[in-house]
Order: sequence, then structure tokens, then C-alpha cells
Amino acid sequence: MTTDVTPSDTSELRENLRTRIAELLYCRSEEVGDDHAFTDLGLDSVLAVELIAAINEEYGLDEEAGVVHTHPYISVLAAYLRGRIDAATDRTA
Repeated sequence: MTTDVTPSDTSELRENLRTRIAELLYCRSEEVGDDHAFTDLGLDSVLAVELIAAINEEYGLDEEAGVVHTHPYISVLAAYLRGRIDAATDRTA
């Protein structure tokens, strides 16, 4: 099932990423800030695979886990994913 997200809005996407990362790291979502580096939080490559698999399923994307390392903050990853979601929406519209 894919989640409907308003084009160009990253706030819901950032919150979703924050919640998912907190679940993977067994911490509170308040501990995962938009500008905390994933590696500083303890998100390793195995957890990155789990995170991207969940995001791909939810938003109908086909991203590789490496995107977490090239976009290492929630704010940056959300902006990147927002663009990918918008592009996918444009292709299906």
C-alpha cells in the first residue's frame, strides 16, 4: 500500500522518516532530529536497507539503500525522496 503525500510537502515525510528511524534504533522519535547524521544516531548499512525497503513499499519507490548514505540527514533525505515521489506521481498522472 502506498501513502498519499501532498506534492512538495516534506513535513509528513520527515515525520514518517523520524518515526521509522526511531523504531529501527529503539529510541524515541524526539531523539531523531532533522539534522542529526544517521551514522551519529547509529543507523548502519543493515538498518539502512530496512529503512529504504519500508519507504519503497510505502511510497511505491525503488530506491537503493545507498541513498541513506548520500543523503545522511532526515531533512536532506526527505527533500530527495519528495522529489522522487513527485516524479513518480507525475509519471502516473
